[in-house]
Amino acid sequence: MIKLVFLLDSRESLKQSDEVELELFNIIFDKEFQESHLFVKEEQIVLDAFYLEDSLEPFLKNDEVIRLLKKDGSKALPITLQDEEIISTKKLPSVDAFSKIFDMGIAVQYSDEE
Repeated sequence: MIKLVFLLDSRESLKQSDEVELELFNIIFDKEFQESHLFVKEEQIVLDAFYLEDSLEPFLKNDEVIRLLKKDGSKALPITLQDEEIISTKKLPSVDAFSKIFDMGIAVQYSDEE
């Protein structure tokens, strides 16, 4: 099982993320992606996203997260945890990080058109 927890400042600040990282973030929350991963890799994905604007409680469950928040405040966000271990701070995981997490290659196509 892959368990990821995303600790985010606000829904509005999430929109300020890198376009590719934000798209990947949205894709992994898609039920079709999760079902496909389960079928191909035989591994369930469990995802949670918590926003500081909603509740402080999820941010206080991990001592390392508390330490980071005391040190950097909300500038440490977003924080991503995999199985309770911090794997990313100050931005969403990169394409390479998501590839490693899901043990599969992820290709990104860019378009010059807007």
